[in-house]
Order: sequence, then C-alpha cells, then structure tokens
Amino acid sequence: MAQGLIADPEMDRRLMAAALRHGRRSQGRTHPAPAVGALIVRFEDGAPVIVGRGATSPGGVGHATEIALAEAGEAARGATCYVSLEPAIRHADGYSDTDALIGAGIARLVSALDDPDSRRTRSGYARLREAGVGVTAGVLGEEARRLHAGFVSVATLGRPHVTLKLAVSADGMIGRKTGERMLVSGPEAFQRLQMMRIEADASLIGIETALVNDPSLVVRAAGMRAFSPIRIVLDRDARLGLTSALVKSAGETPLWLIVGPEADAGATAALASAGVTVLPVGASSGGLDIRAMLKLLAERGITRLLVEGGARVAATLVSNGLADEVVLFRAPVVIGPDGVRALAGGALSAIERSPRYRIIEDARLGEDRMIRYERTN
Repeated sequence: MAQGLIADPEMDRRLMAAALRHGRRSQGRTHPAPAVGALIVRFEDGAPVIVGRGATSPGGVGHATEIALAEAGEAARGATCYVSLEPAIRHADGYSDTDALIGAGIARLVSALDDPDSRRTRSGYARLREAGVGVTAGVLGEEARRLHAGFVSVATLGRPHVTLKLAVSADGMIGRKTGERMLVSGPEAFQRLQMMRIEADASLIGIETALVNDPSLVVRAAGMRAFSPIRIVLDRDARLGLTSALVKSAGETPLWLIVGPEADAGATAALASAGVTVLPVGASSGGLDIRAMLKLLAERGITRLLVEGGARVAATLVSNGLADEVVLFRAPVVIGPDGVRALAGGALSAIERSPRYRIIEDARLGEDRMIRYERTN
C-alpha cells in the first residue's frame, strides 16, 4: 500500500486517541466552535511519524486542520489526516477544511465523528472522495461524541450540553438547612471540579446558592484563573448583591444574570452598571423557564454548561430530562436530618436507579467516590 495510505485499525485508533487528546486541550475556550483535534501523519517503514498537530484556537478563530497542515508543510503531501470531526466544506469565516486537505495533497482522511448538522452530514467526506482522498469514518466515534457533546447538542437540540455536578454526603445531602457553609468533598474532588470548570463554556448556579455560599466560580487551580468559564446565576428577582464575590469579579471574569420578567428595574440597572450582563427570560411554574434559558445560552454561543447547584436547579434539570451528564462526588461524611437533599423534593435514586442514566466512570478521588452518569435517552 502506498505511503500515507496504511490502514491498520488498531493504529487508526491509537492515532485518533492522540488527536482527541490534542483537541481536548482547547476545551472550554473555543465556543461556539467545537474543540477539534487534528494530526497529520506520515508512515515511514510502517511506523507513524506525526508531522503536524492542530487544535481549534480560542474563540474558534483558528481551525484544527488549518493549523496542522501549516505545521506539516510539504510533508502533508501523501500523508494521512486524523481529525476528531468531519471536515467542513465551508466554515462561517470562509475557510474550507476539505479544500485545504485536497490542496495539501492529503492521501487519506480518518475521522471520528460525522458533522451533527443534518444539512452538512457526510458532505465533507463526499467532497474528499470526489477528489480521490481515501476516507475512513467513525474511528473512536463514541469518544469523539463526548468530546464534542456541546457542539452536537446545539446542532441537534438547540441547547447546550448540560453537566450537573453534585457533591453529596454519604446520606445524600449537599449541605445543612442552617445555611452553614461547609465543604462536603475532599481536595482531590475539588481539583477535579477545577478541571471541569476549565473545560466548560459556562458554570451556572441558582440564586440561593449564590446568597448562601457567596462563591466566585472561578478556576482556583494555581495559575489557571484566566481559564475560568463564564459565570451564570439564575436570579428571577435580581437579588444578587453588588458586594458579592461574583459581582465584584465581573470585570475580570464575565458574569451573566438570568432574571425574570418582573425583576426590579433598579436592581438590574445597578448590576448592569457593575459589569454584569443581565439577560431576561420568561417565567414558568413560579420560576424561570429553564428550556427558554438554555435556548438563550445556545444563541449566545454556550455549548457546554456546568451546573453547580443548588438543589432546586438540580431537581428541575433532572425531572425535565435536561441533565445530559451527572457527576456525583460522594463523600464518606454524614450530615444527618438537618441536611439539604441533593435534589429538592426528591432522592438521588432519580439518577442512581433510573434507566435514563448509565454509569460511564466510577473512580476513587482520595476519600471520595466519583461516579459519572450519562443520560441514555
């Protein structure tokens, strides 16, 4: 077989895994574009040599294939391109993955995930095949679907992919009814949360959590604060205080406040003057219209949403089938009868024993147990 056209399924999987890892490094900083990873590989005596690497640039201004081909230069001719998402015929900025790959002389393309937009699905592959490029699709497709879950969700559902984080005690509580601030999880779980924030486009809490805990929601890993997500608070009546940690840091890290139609005009004006982006949505069942809120976030470029509390927000998302992934940190501590349940008005069995969720990861983080659930339908 000609150089650049070696088709070994195990080799394809190994190199695609490397492309996925490379793309993931940009996760949380490319929205609304997906964090695509691409490798340009030559085979010398059957051994792979990576001659170009590319990942979507922050803000989606640089395309993975574009960067990888530029690094490879003439070495791309006759080589294989491994890419996590089907190459596009034309991006919004006019760049064409397919034209660039064909022009560079790529001999074979290996892709993980088809374009989820039904208007474009598999059209990139067709264009490459017309030009004589060999195409293999679907390599590590499930892994790529998780990497690009936000992009897929916006394209198919019109809303961000929602990850719900719950840190609970052994008896299923997230805190005490007294409002006393307490850390349920240990340091290893805390560090995992920082990585989850880095990889999210935005992090959301309800107003009660904001008032009781006064969190900042920034990334608190050393030297990583600049990678903090957009912070979002669901605050129907615009009760968030001007002296809160969230508002005081709004000039450094964006803060969006989702308010209801009857929010106090004076309060929203004061918050806006403090640098807060105030976004009104309609009301529903005595609260905010969660579906309308998610649609609004997608329209503003949010594809991956991390929800960090509280109990009422969590229960609303789970009961409405809007929590696509649940990350449960379970600590060995017991809070007791004065605790606040993780899901307002319900039990964790709505997740743990529901056929709507399956476990995709179960790991120990210090003294805590982390279980990741994925919604099945």
